[in-house]
Amino acid sequence: MVKTTSESVVWHYSQHGLASRELSVSARQGGVAEFFGMIMKRSLNCLYALTLAASLTMVSTQVQADVFVAETSTGTGKTLNLQLPIQSGAHNYFSGFLNLSIGTGLQGNSILNGMSFEAFCIDPAQFSSSSPFSYGVASLSTLGSTIASDVSKLYSQSYSSTFSNANNSAAFQLALWELAKDDGSLSTGQVKSTASTSAAVAAAATTMISNAKTAAAGATQYSFNLYTNAGHQDYLVASVTPVPEPETYAMLLCGLGLIGFTARRRWSLR
Repeated sequence: MVKTTSESVVWHYSQHGLASRELSVSARQGGVAEFFGMIMKRSLNCLYALTLAASLTMVSTQVQADVFVAETSTGTGKTLNLQLPIQSGAHNYFSGFLNLSIGTGLQGNSILNGMSFEAFCIDPAQFSSSSPFSYGVASLSTLGSTIASDVSKLYSQSYSSTFSNANNSAAFQLALWELAKDDGSLSTGQVKSTASTSAAVAAAATTMISNAKTAAAGATQYSFNLYTNAGHQDYLVASVTPVPEPETYAMLLCGLGLIGFTARRRWSLR
């Protein structure tokens, strides 16, 4: 979230695309049965994957097992003069992406098998730490339906503009703080700009906040993990939700149709 002359807090958020594979199947002469068998297998696998995804979505509304989280570096963003609830008065803070290491175990003061993620801070009242601490993992819905909806819309509309633009990344962080933890205005509340705050960043943040609040609710292309710790900064990590390609749906429908035809034929032969 932030960086001062003595302490630093940063939030980072990263989009993690999922690699997709295309499967091509050709029916050989005399191999139609094998061809449809492969379609059925792929269709059943697709059904299983979709069912598993739905189950995980239901489970994600609950707090999951703890993991270890540590800040490794700051990413795209800017240092801004702000008033934040973490300390009285105006100070310089880093606003933008934070790079995290997240893993399930510790060896000494190092995270075992840690994976790197980009995140944004969602807690302007605490500093981050380069030392690993135990964090709980929760879904965005634990913040409440209104906040979850606004934050989801913020990501859908503005997140992609932050990857290589320092002003937009800094503005996104301010907008996230306002929507998740404050009153939605940089001139009032606990998160406030000052006369020394970059006017361009403040204007961009205000636009992002307004767009998120006025946009109609809808499906988002992102899924979220909220990492929380009572004594340290909380982080929000987003990833792209995989969407089955048209070819996958085609194989699924073809496989289901074949299964239905086979079942009907067996029934008629009885």
